[in-house]
Amino acid sequence: MKKMKTKTKVLFMAVILLTSVVLSGCVGNSAGEEKKGESSSSDSGSSSAKSAVIIVTDDIGREIPVPYPCERTVFLVENAMNSMYAVGGADEISGIGAVWYEDTKAPFFRAIDPSYDEKRLSRGSEQPSTETIATADPQVVFLWASDWGSEDIKAIEETLNTSVYGVYIDSLDDLQRQMKTLSKLIGKEERGEEVIELMNESMEKVTDVTGALSPGEKPTVYWMWGDVYGTAGLNSTANALIERAGGINVLNNWTNETKNVEHPVLNLEALLALDPEVIYMWNNENLDPVNITSGDTVDGIDFSTWSEISAVKNGRVYEISDPFVYDFHSPRLPLAMMHVAKDLHPDKFAALNLTAETDQYYVDVYGVHYPGFEPA
Repeated sequence: MKKMKTKTKVLFMAVILLTSVVLSGCVGNSAGEEKKGESSSSDSGSSSAKSAVIIVTDDIGREIPVPYPCERTVFLVENAMNSMYAVGGADEISGIGAVWYEDTKAPFFRAIDPSYDEKRLSRGSEQPSTETIATADPQVVFLWASDWGSEDIKAIEETLNTSVYGVYIDSLDDLQRQMKTLSKLIGKEERGEEVIELMNESMEKVTDVTGALSPGEKPTVYWMWGDVYGTAGLNSTANALIERAGGINVLNNWTNETKNVEHPVLNLEALLALDPEVIYMWNNENLDPVNITSGDTVDGIDFSTWSEISAVKNGRVYEISDPFVYDFHSPRLPLAMMHVAKDLHPDKFAALNLTAETDQYYVDVYGVHYPGFEPA
């Protein structure tokens, strides 16, 4: 399979919207602990209707107004869509954009959302046009964005006059804050907390062990993204994954100031100097661990030049075996943590049955078995 890529506070404030047109799909809601703005209007021959609006902060710090409870969302980013499904939001997804390697993933999505095919707005990894997005009548559109200046955000907001939620995850806290926001948007906060608790309980099966390790028991790890010399910075979700799985990001020993960004890029000389004890690859369809340990030349990179790296000499080059199951920018992060921990510390996690853990996790979070996606 090909590799796949990819801070949220919810602020509720009173917003009074006096207008003759109610935001479609908004449903009045009784006041809870948080304040929600109410908009009322009346149509000829119909009773007065009320709709609420809440203000949420997206992953890049932008405050956006969203109808509450939100009933129609469009996802142009898969990771966040997985989170919406986990918190019970299948019915609130009205449109789906790019899905990388859809042939592999479609059976899962169809199992948890019978209307999946009808919601698709484009084919494969192609994103839909703004005009096509409009056909889903979204109240909020989710897309990947790293900063406020995103042209994609600007285009959708200006053309469709709808809110856009910028998705950007670079820590576990980011992921769980996002899940809380999604569950609040659709009025399913309890389910959101339940999924977060399931995540925490699953991660504790790893951290209860790795938390007791001494620094000397933790190998230094070079995380290898698909661009080979691109790696996990110290402020990234992959870094947190390495640490919780019982490793030490080798970039802790690098003096370059870019080590703190999410995706720094090294060169051969820097990698040789860092000499990681483990190399952990994100799934790469063109490259396998054996290519590295055998010193093959792949995509123009001569891996024989890596022969003196400790990880290569000791055969400690691993790979995320399934980038969908172990997508750690989604609620499946605990499964990725187990996967990595078993490779870093095979003796300490010999009793952890990853197949059984994966099946039970899919049942608890998505209501289907894995593999096969039969209803639980």
